[in-house]
Amino acid sequence: MLLLSAIKDLTLPVTEMNAEANSLSEGNLLIIKGRFKSNSMNLYGQFIIFFNSDAKIDSYSIIISTYSDTYSLEPHTGWEKYEEFIADLKWKGHFYSSMTASLMDGFTHLSEDTRIVSELFNNTYNYDYDKMELTLNDCINRIVHDKNLILETGIQEVTREEYRNIRNTRPSTSESEQEPVDSGDSGIEKGSVIIAVKPILAPVNGKPLYSLRIGDHIMVRILPNTERASYFIKVLDLKDGDKIKPVPAEVIDIKAGKGKNEPVEILTEIGPGVFGKFFEEETQVKLRMYDARLDGALPGNKESKTEGLRFFKSANGEGYSIGTIVMLVLFALILLLFTILIILSL
Repeated sequence: MLLLSAIKDLTLPVTEMNAEANSLSEGNLLIIKGRFKSNSMNLYGQFIIFFNSDAKIDSYSIIISTYSDTYSLEPHTGWEKYEEFIADLKWKGHFYSSMTASLMDGFTHLSEDTRIVSELFNNTYNYDYDKMELTLNDCINRIVHDKNLILETGIQEVTREEYRNIRNTRPSTSESEQEPVDSGDSGIEKGSVIIAVKPILAPVNGKPLYSLRIGDHIMVRILPNTERASYFIKVLDLKDGDKIKPVPAEVIDIKAGKGKNEPVEILTEIGPGVFGKFFEEETQVKLRMYDARLDGALPGNKESKTEGLRFFKSANGEGYSIGTIVMLVLFALILLLFTILIILSL
């Protein structure tokens, strides 16, 4: 009897611990942390998803990169370090911008589907890793396309008080994004900012990436994946409905990858103190070059960041395009013919 009593005393804490692990306390937050890699495509990714107390996705952050160091952080790491790790990689520009943006869109669609979100929350709530990872794997593979994708996840529950305390004792993402950059990239001065951009492609008349040179002017589109990027999109008046207008940028640095599969890193200057960076794996891809006839005049004043940014409006639709010039010429010819006819009729 004593032995049975002792065994019962030993197993009771384990039972209570399992019950506690599989139940979400009222008001607590659930967090999914995960990493994945595709060996066939040489891609590595990290993501973190926050559920609120209403069982809905509150926020998320994702990154895909060709750098293997991206996969170094394990899912059992605390959510605050996990979030900082992803933000730091984005800040440094060490990510595949186009695929990251596509997966961000995929997670956005997932968060808007109430049925899938409900299933994902319930599986996370019950610590059912298999079913939870099936949903996540399906979402990631729509972008990565690798049947042998390796996915590892972790679940963490935090109290609202703990969550708020950590948030309040460190700079917010938006604050840290506005801090000056102290970068080792050539051509970047301390106090500048780097944002992710996507080059505009021109398969027919574009310039191949392998022949790109420092000093070339190409057309890029700012990716609205951070508050800092969205701020500059607004300042430069690049928002056109649901679309973001391209902007000219000067190539100031080109770094070829160390290995054959490593992407080429391109650093561009969008304006005074504002730099855009992107990575491209295909050296044969053709980029759209800046054309003054189509894209307007380049900014000419670089005395200050504010004044320099004002000149961007002329480079994004307010300059005289070919169509406008043709219209003016035709109007002048019609006016001239009308004047001649009046003179002849006298």
